[in-house]
Amino acid sequence: MEKGSGAHMDDALAFVPSGANLLEAVKGECNGEGVEYQLLVIDQPLPEGLSPGQHGPNRVLLLLRGDGRGRWQLAARNDTLVPCSTRGGLAGDPFAYAMVEEDTFSVITNGGSRQRWSSVYTFRYTSAERDCWVDTVRRKVVDIETEETCIREFSAAEIGRVRFEDFDPASVAEVTLP
Repeated sequence: MEKGSGAHMDDALAFVPSGANLLEAVKGECNGEGVEYQLLVIDQPLPEGLSPGQHGPNRVLLLLRGDGRGRWQLAARNDTLVPCSTRGGLAGDPFAYAMVEEDTFSVITNGGSRQRWSSVYTFRYTSAERDCWVDTVRRKVVDIETEETCIREFSAAEIGRVRFEDFDPASVAEVTLP
């Protein structure tokens, strides 16, 4: 059997626990050195007997680092960034998507009803430390009837030096309409 791109993905699937669901897997090069990274968003199974209005566990976000030979290693894990599917309000599941760009990767969440909110969490890889740090957080809220909008971008300087695995979205202020 030929070892094609499928073999890479299969190896990454080994990081998805039994009973959990892989929502998204995005790949890219994050450091200009040809090292591949992969971001996995994993939906954990809902606990038994979850009543309406109760929330399940947050999604697990795994950052995998490729070894150049098709094998993946866990570089970091974050359990607070992506809320469970029940936390998006009338808009539904709050997980929108994830993307990997040149030296950064981002996770986008959104939700709400009349007031729609969205957040873009961007992390930057620093090759000197071989680590990922929060780079920016962009929060937006829009009133879908009046189109009144509030957007606020928080820089790394405002947020502080926080590693991907230690980042908690609750540590960054929400934006609200007056």
